[in-house]
Amino acid sequence: MEEFEREYPEKPEMVKSSAKRGHISVTILSMIIFAITFSFILDDYFLIAALLGVLLFHELGHFALMKLFGYEHLNMLFIPFIGAMVSGRKKIYSQVESSLMVLAGPLPGIILGAFLLLYDAGSMNHFSIQIGVLLIFLNVLNLLPIDPLDGGQLVKIIYSNYELAQVIILLITSLALAGIGLWMNSWLLIIFGLFLGFRIKSNHKLYLIRKEMRDLEIEYESNYEDLSNESYADIKSIIIDHTPVLNELKEHNEEDKYNQIVAKQVENVLFPPTDRDASPGHKFIFGLLWIGGITISIYALYSIDLNSIIHAFQDR
Repeated sequence: MEEFEREYPEKPEMVKSSAKRGHISVTILSMIIFAITFSFILDDYFLIAALLGVLLFHELGHFALMKLFGYEHLNMLFIPFIGAMVSGRKKIYSQVESSLMVLAGPLPGIILGAFLLLYDAGSMNHFSIQIGVLLIFLNVLNLLPIDPLDGGQLVKIIYSNYELAQVIILLITSLALAGIGLWMNSWLLIIFGLFLGFRIKSNHKLYLIRKEMRDLEIEYESNYEDLSNESYADIKSIIIDHTPVLNELKEHNEEDKYNQIVAKQVENVLFPPTDRDASPGHKFIFGLLWIGGITISIYALYSIDLNSIIHAFQDR
C-alpha cells in the first residue's frame, strides 16, 4: 500500500494564515464599519444600534458553545448587508456538539423576543415591540434550511448528503425573498434574496463534484492534512473538470501559487471529519427544537396586533 501511494505526486503543503485567534478589536472595528455602512442608507440610528445588538446576542450564543466545546481560532466578524458570523475549527467535529452550537444562535434570541412581545409589550412599550420583532425576525430567518443560515447548517450536519436538496431550497427561497421584497418595496429582502441566488451556482457545482467523488468511491470526509496523495490527485482532477478557468490560471501564475490555488479548492470540497454521534433520538430532539423555535415565533407575533408593530416602528 505504501509503495502504491508513492506513485502519486506529493500534494502541496497548504500555506496557512499566521493568525491564530481573532482579537476583540477586529470584532469592534467590523461592528463600526457595519454601522457606518448602514448609516449611509438608513438615518434611523436607534434601529442600526438595535440591529447590531440583536446580531451580537445571536453570535455570542454560537461563540459560547464553540468555546465550551473546544473550538480553536475563534473569530467574530460583522459584514455589512449580510450579517455577522463566528468561525472556528476542530480536528474532528461532533454532530451533537455542532447541532447544539448552531441552535445556540437563534433559539435564545427567539425566546427573548417572544418574552418581550408576550409579557412586556402588553403595555404597548414601543421599545419592547421593536426589539422583540427584530429578535424574532432575524433569528427565524436564520432557521431557514438553507446554507449558510443556521437552519441549513443544522440539516447539513445531520444529513451530510444534502447538496441537491440544498440547491433546490436555495433557488425557491431566493426567488421567494426577492419577490416578497419587490412586493413590499423592501430593498433588504431583495438584497438578501439576490445574495442567496448568487450561491446557487457554487452549491450546484459542489453537489456535482461530491456526487462524482461518491460515485468513484473517493474518501472526501477528511482534513486536508490527512488527505492521501492518491485522493488529492483524484479530487484535483474532478475539480479541474468542473472548473476550466483553473487551466487558464495555470498559464498565468507561478507553479507554487497555482498549486496553492488548487489546494484551496480541494480543501473547500472536503467534508470535515465528523463523529456521527447523533442518534435518532438526538435528531428528533433537534428537529423539535427547530420546529419549536418557529412555532414560538409565530405565536408571539400573532399575539401582537399588526398595527401595534407598525406604530412601534413609525412613532418614535
